[in-house]
Amino acid sequence: MKRLGAVLLLGATGLVVAGPALGQTGAVVEYQRLIAQVCQKKITPEMVRLYEAAEKELDAARARGEQESNFFGLRDPQRAYDDCIQGTGVTPR
Repeated sequence: MKRLGAVLLLGATGLVVAGPALGQTGAVVEYQRLIAQVCQKKITPEMVRLYEAAEKELDAARARGEQESNFFGLRDPQRAYDDCIQGTGVTPR
């Protein structure tokens, strides 16, 4: 059940795995790990910093042609937290 909750949270927050082009490392993966806790921890300065770094990492991958054009990107921390508050994600306990 916990796994299903995590999958639903990632889907609700608009996160997807960046893919093998980014090697599953770096700011994107760290941001995904941290943003999965946004409902419980709220928005932290580290989330904002990692979001900005992850966006730069994805932009660089797109520029090198390593990322497909249909990738919709990462959800910013504020929108992910708003989803929790509005009941579209896993709500804080």
